Amino acid sequence: MAAWRCTWSLLLLLLAAGVDTRWSGEGTSPHLQTIFLGRCSEYSKLLSPEQRVKNCTAIWEAFSVVLDKDPCSVLPSDYDLFINLSRHSIPRDKSLFWENNHLLVTSYSENTRRITPLCDVLYGRVGDFLSWCRQKNASGLDYQSCPTSDDCENNPVDSFWKRASIQYSMDSSGVIFVMLNGSDPNGAYPVRGFFADYEIPYFQKDKITRFEIWVMHEIGGPNVESCGEGSVKILEERLKEMGFQYSCINDYLPVKLLQCVDHSTHSDCALNSAAASTQREIPSLYEELSASLIIPFLVALASGAQI
Repeated sequence: MAAWRCTWSLLLLLLAAGVDTRWSGEGTSPHLQTIFLGRCSEYSKLLSPEQRVKNCTAIWEAFSVVLDKDPCSVLPSDYDLFINLSRHSIPRDKSLFWENNHLLVTSYSENTRRITPLCDVLYGRVGDFLSWCRQKNASGLDYQSCPTSDDCENNPVDSFWKRASIQYSMDSSGVIFVMLNGSDPNGAYPVRGFFADYEIPYFQKDKITRFEIWVMHEIGGPNVESCGEGSVKILEERLKEMGFQYSCINDYLPVKLLQCVDHSTHSDCALNSAAASTQREIPSLYEELSASLIIPFLVALASGAQI
């Protein structure tokens, strides 16, 4: 009977230990090194020729030192060498900061063609949408779960983005664009978050012309906050106190048009009256043209296209 109690107690301890090692976040991304090196190599082609010489193997080795550390003891400074090896200049007037609209930002940036958010610089690209950490009480990567800020502050992924955010802010210049989610139930601008805590304090004032804030609302979603309201007003006042000029736009049209690609029939995406009027006038123009005029016109266009 005593032996049975000892066995049962040992089983409970093992179960408790197993539960204890499960973190709140996703485990290490499968094929982490392969994805990292592939992204690094691919991104290098986007850089200017003088910046293109990046040693992706050395960058990976500098990054991977955190994979040998306790998953709750990784500091932003542990990524210093990684940042120094992977950083590059950011085009002036091309930096885009954001909160709570990651996918919209990446869609709008279109691989740096329109603008260059943090996830589209080299040191941000290699870690975007990935997770990584060592096992809690053993060597090797933990593919089951990794800690988030709910588990411990100094976790590998949060520390990575803190360090990357600081560098991105320091390297940004000219007009600074900020995209916020005006449909977020907790407010468009988190007063405690990466933008508030690890980006705004590190802007170099002598390099900044002004800020332009875009408060985007989800198609069909609630209008929780707009320019001059709630947490957006807090951001505006903070920038003003810091001596920055700023402007704010609700539903910046180029981004809204992108949102409407997937919601073309929704009432939020209806054309305004002027555009609708123009659209209505086009058929009447064609109705006035006889077939004898349209056909030669199309032939001429085709000939011009071939030339």
